[in-house]
Amino acid sequence: MKKLIKLELRRNNLRTYLVSSAVSCLVLLVLIYFIAYAAQLEDSSAREIVFRSYTNIFRLTGIISLVVFATMSAIMYSRLIIGEYTGKRAALLFSYPVSRSKILFAKLLLVFVFTSVSMLICTAIPYLVFSITESVSPIVVQDVMTVRLVADALKTSSVAVIALGGIGIVSLRIGFIQKSVPATLISAILLSTIYGNAAINASSILSSMLISGIGLVVAVAVMIELSNKVNKMEVA
Repeated sequence: MKKLIKLELRRNNLRTYLVSSAVSCLVLLVLIYFIAYAAQLEDSSAREIVFRSYTNIFRLTGIISLVVFATMSAIMYSRLIIGEYTGKRAALLFSYPVSRSKILFAKLLLVFVFTSVSMLICTAIPYLVFSITESVSPIVVQDVMTVRLVADALKTSSVAVIALGGIGIVSLRIGFIQKSVPATLISAILLSTIYGNAAINASSILSSMLISGIGLVVAVAVMIELSNKVNKMEVA
Protein backbone atom coordinates (compact mmCIF):
# COMPACT_ATOMS: atom_id res chain seq x y z
CA MET A 1 0.00 0.00 0.00
CA LYS A 2 2.85 2.39 0.83
CA LYS A 3 4.38 1.81 -2.60
CA LEU A 4 1.05 2.51 -4.29
CA ILE A 5 0.62 5.73 -2.33
CA LYS A 6 4.16 6.82 -3.23
CA LEU A 7 3.34 6.08 -6.86
CA GLU A 8 0.23 8.24 -6.62
CA LEU A 9 2.32 11.06 -5.13
CA ARG A 10 4.68 10.85 -8.10
CA ARG A 11 1.85 10.81 -10.61
CA ASN A 12 -0.10 13.63 -8.99
CA ASN A 13 1.53 16.89 -7.97
CA LEU A 14 0.01 17.98 -4.65
CA ARG A 15 1.74 21.34 -4.60
CA THR A 16 -1.44 23.14 -5.67
CA TYR A 17 -3.33 21.59 -2.76
CA LEU A 18 -0.56 22.49 -0.33
CA VAL A 19 -0.74 26.12 -1.44
CA SER A 20 -4.54 26.01 -1.21
CA SER A 21 -4.28 24.67 2.34
CA ALA A 22 -1.89 27.46 3.34
CA VAL A 23 -4.22 30.08 1.85
CA SER A 24 -7.19 28.48 3.64
CA CYS A 25 -5.29 28.67 6.93
CA LEU A 26 -4.65 32.38 6.42
CA VAL A 27 -8.28 33.02 5.48
CA LEU A 28 -9.52 31.16 8.57
CA LEU A 29 -7.14 33.17 10.74
CA VAL A 30 -8.48 36.46 9.35
CA LEU A 31 -12.04 35.17 9.57
CA ILE A 32 -11.91 34.25 13.25
CA TYR A 33 -10.78 37.79 14.13
CA PHE A 34 -13.43 39.28 11.84
CA ILE A 35 -16.19 37.26 13.54
CA ALA A 36 -14.99 38.35 16.99
CA TYR A 37 -14.68 42.01 15.97
CA ALA A 38 -18.03 42.18 14.13
CA ALA A 39 -19.85 40.86 17.20
CA GLN A 40 -18.52 43.77 19.26
CA LEU A 41 -20.00 46.52 17.10
CA GLU A 42 -22.73 48.55 18.74
CA ASP A 43 -25.14 47.95 15.86
CA SER A 44 -24.56 44.20 15.81
CA SER A 45 -27.60 42.10 14.96
CA ALA A 46 -28.93 39.41 17.28
CA ARG A 47 -27.14 36.80 15.15
CA GLU A 48 -23.78 38.56 15.54
CA ILE A 49 -24.26 39.01 19.29
CA VAL A 50 -24.32 35.22 19.58
CA PHE A 51 -20.65 35.31 18.64
CA ARG A 52 -19.70 37.21 21.75
CA SER A 53 -18.97 33.72 23.05
CA TYR A 54 -15.66 32.02 22.28
CA THR A 55 -17.39 28.65 21.96
CA ASN A 56 -19.64 29.92 19.17
CA ILE A 57 -16.74 31.66 17.43
CA PHE A 58 -14.75 28.42 17.42
CA ARG A 59 -17.74 26.43 16.21
CA LEU A 60 -18.49 28.74 13.27
CA THR A 61 -14.83 28.75 12.25
CA GLY A 62 -14.78 24.96 12.51
CA ILE A 63 -17.84 24.61 10.28
CA ILE A 64 -16.33 26.89 7.64
CA SER A 65 -13.07 24.93 7.83
CA LEU A 66 -14.97 21.68 7.31
CA VAL A 67 -16.77 23.09 4.26
CA VAL A 68 -13.47 24.31 2.78
CA PHE A 69 -11.65 21.01 3.20
CA ALA A 70 -14.65 18.90 2.21
CA THR A 71 -14.65 20.86 -1.04
CA MET A 72 -10.92 20.26 -1.42
CA SER A 73 -11.39 16.53 -0.85
CA ALA A 74 -14.13 16.49 -3.49
CA ILE A 75 -11.81 18.18 -5.98
CA MET A 76 -9.01 15.70 -5.21
CA TYR A 77 -11.32 12.69 -5.46
CA SER A 78 -12.63 14.00 -8.77
CA ARG A 79 -9.12 14.26 -10.16
CA LEU A 80 -7.60 11.09 -8.72
CA ILE A 81 -10.58 8.76 -9.08
CA ILE A 82 -13.47 10.00 -11.22
CA GLY A 83 -11.11 11.45 -13.83
CA GLU A 84 -8.96 8.30 -13.98
CA TYR A 85 -11.72 5.70 -14.07
CA THR A 86 -13.19 6.97 -17.32
CA GLY A 87 -12.18 6.38 -20.93
CA LYS A 88 -8.59 5.62 -21.91
CA ARG A 89 -7.26 6.46 -18.46
CA ALA A 90 -9.26 3.59 -17.01
CA ALA A 91 -7.81 1.18 -19.59
CA LEU A 92 -4.30 2.25 -18.60
CA LEU A 93 -5.09 1.99 -14.90
CA PHE A 94 -6.54 -1.51 -15.26
CA SER A 95 -3.44 -2.66 -17.14
CA TYR A 96 -1.32 -2.39 -13.96
CA PRO A 97 -0.36 -5.79 -12.50
CA VAL A 98 -1.91 -4.78 -9.17
CA SER A 99 -5.32 -5.45 -7.64
CA ARG A 100 -7.86 -2.82 -8.69
CA SER A 101 -9.11 -2.63 -5.12
CA LYS A 102 -5.63 -1.87 -3.78
CA ILE A 103 -5.14 0.93 -6.29
CA LEU A 104 -8.53 2.40 -5.37
CA PHE A 105 -7.86 2.19 -1.63
CA ALA A 106 -4.46 3.81 -2.09
CA LYS A 107 -6.10 6.77 -3.82
CA LEU A 108 -8.80 7.02 -1.15
CA LEU A 109 -6.26 6.82 1.65
CA LEU A 110 -4.02 9.46 0.07
CA VAL A 111 -6.84 11.98 -0.22
CA PHE A 112 -8.21 11.21 3.24
CA VAL A 113 -4.85 11.56 4.99
CA PHE A 114 -3.89 14.71 3.10
CA THR A 115 -7.18 16.54 3.68
CA SER A 116 -7.44 15.36 7.30
CA VAL A 117 -3.95 16.51 8.26
CA SER A 118 -4.40 19.76 6.34
CA MET A 119 -7.70 20.47 8.07
CA LEU A 120 -6.28 19.74 11.53
CA ILE A 121 -3.25 21.98 11.04
CA CYS A 122 -5.08 24.79 9.26
CA THR A 123 -7.82 24.89 11.89
CA ALA A 124 -5.55 24.51 14.92
CA ILE A 125 -3.25 27.40 13.93
CA PRO A 126 -6.05 30.05 13.86
CA TYR A 127 -7.48 28.65 17.11
CA LEU A 128 -4.13 28.82 18.91
CA VAL A 129 -3.09 32.24 17.57
CA PHE A 130 -6.52 33.69 18.37
CA SER A 131 -6.55 32.22 21.88
CA ILE A 132 -3.08 33.60 22.63
CA THR A 133 -3.90 37.13 21.48
CA GLU A 134 -7.26 37.04 23.28
CA SER A 135 -5.49 36.08 26.49
CA VAL A 136 -3.23 39.14 26.15
CA SER A 137 -5.51 41.74 24.58
CA PRO A 138 -9.09 40.46 24.21
CA ILE A 139 -11.51 41.58 21.53
CA VAL A 140 -14.37 39.61 23.07
CA VAL A 141 -14.94 41.24 26.46
CA GLN A 142 -18.11 39.33 27.36
CA ASP A 143 -16.32 35.98 27.72
CA VAL A 144 -13.10 34.65 29.21
CA MET A 145 -10.56 32.65 27.23
CA THR A 146 -9.50 29.47 29.01
CA VAL A 147 -7.29 26.51 28.19
CA ARG A 148 -10.33 24.24 28.44
CA LEU A 149 -12.21 26.21 25.77
CA VAL A 150 -9.30 25.86 23.35
CA ALA A 151 -8.82 22.19 24.20
CA ASP A 152 -12.52 21.47 23.57
CA ALA A 153 -12.37 23.32 20.24
CA LEU A 154 -9.34 21.28 19.16
CA LYS A 155 -11.04 18.04 20.23
CA THR A 156 -14.12 18.94 18.20
CA SER A 157 -11.94 19.66 15.16
CA SER A 158 -10.25 16.29 15.57
CA VAL A 159 -13.62 14.54 15.65
CA ALA A 160 -14.78 16.59 12.64
CA VAL A 161 -12.00 14.95 10.63
CA ILE A 162 -13.98 11.71 10.85
CA ALA A 163 -16.99 13.54 9.43
CA LEU A 164 -14.74 14.96 6.70
CA GLY A 165 -13.76 11.45 5.61
CA GLY A 166 -17.39 10.36 5.39
CA ILE A 167 -18.44 13.49 3.50
CA GLY A 168 -15.63 13.13 0.97
CA ILE A 169 -16.26 9.47 0.19
CA VAL A 170 -20.05 9.79 -0.03
CA SER A 171 -19.62 12.81 -2.33
CA LEU A 172 -17.21 10.79 -4.43
CA ARG A 173 -19.76 8.01 -4.84
CA ILE A 174 -22.45 10.44 -5.94
CA GLY A 175 -20.07 12.02 -8.43
CA PHE A 176 -18.91 8.58 -9.62
CA ILE A 177 -22.47 7.58 -10.44
CA GLN A 178 -23.00 10.74 -12.48
CA LYS A 179 -19.40 10.81 -13.77
CA SER A 180 -19.64 14.47 -12.84
CA VAL A 181 -17.21 16.76 -11.00
CA PRO A 182 -19.90 19.41 -10.27
CA ALA A 183 -22.09 16.71 -8.68
CA THR A 184 -19.19 15.73 -6.41
CA LEU A 185 -18.55 19.33 -5.38
CA ILE A 186 -22.20 20.17 -4.75
CA SER A 187 -22.64 17.00 -2.69
CA ALA A 188 -19.58 17.82 -0.59
CA ILE A 189 -20.76 21.36 0.11
CA LEU A 190 -24.29 20.29 1.03
CA LEU A 191 -23.16 17.42 3.24
CA SER A 192 -20.56 19.53 5.04
CA THR A 193 -23.02 22.35 5.76
CA ILE A 194 -25.78 20.03 7.01
CA TYR A 195 -24.14 16.89 8.38
CA GLY A 196 -20.89 18.64 9.33
CA ASN A 197 -22.80 21.36 11.13
CA ALA A 198 -24.59 18.71 13.20
CA ALA A 199 -21.30 17.00 14.10
CA ILE A 200 -19.56 20.20 15.20
CA ASN A 201 -22.53 21.72 17.03
CA ALA A 202 -23.31 18.56 19.00
CA SER A 203 -23.92 19.11 22.71
CA SER A 204 -20.84 17.12 23.74
CA ILE A 205 -17.70 15.50 22.35
CA LEU A 206 -19.34 12.09 22.75
CA SER A 207 -22.37 13.18 20.73
CA SER A 208 -20.06 14.62 18.10
CA MET A 209 -18.18 11.31 17.92
CA LEU A 210 -21.43 9.37 17.53
CA ILE A 211 -22.67 11.62 14.72
CA SER A 212 -19.30 11.50 12.96
CA GLY A 213 -19.15 7.74 13.50
CA ILE A 214 -22.35 7.30 11.49
CA GLY A 215 -20.60 8.99 8.56
CA LEU A 216 -17.60 6.72 9.00
CA VAL A 217 -19.78 3.58 8.86
CA VAL A 218 -21.51 4.85 5.72
CA ALA A 219 -18.11 5.72 4.20
CA VAL A 220 -16.80 2.18 4.79
CA ALA A 221 -19.94 0.71 3.18
CA VAL A 222 -19.52 3.04 0.20
CA MET A 223 -15.84 2.11 -0.15
CA ILE A 224 -16.68 -1.59 -0.26
CA GLU A 225 -19.46 -1.03 -2.79
CA LEU A 226 -17.24 1.22 -4.92
CA SER A 227 -14.44 -1.36 -4.81
CA ASN A 228 -16.82 -4.05 -6.11
CA LYS A 229 -17.98 -1.67 -8.81
CA VAL A 230 -14.42 -0.96 -9.95
CA ASN A 231 -13.51 -4.66 -9.94
CA LYS A 232 -16.41 -5.38 -12.31
CA MET A 233 -15.80 -2.45 -14.63
CA GLU A 234 -15.07 -3.24 -18.24
CA VAL A 235 -13.27 -0.93 -20.62
CA ALA A 236 -14.00 -1.08 -24.32
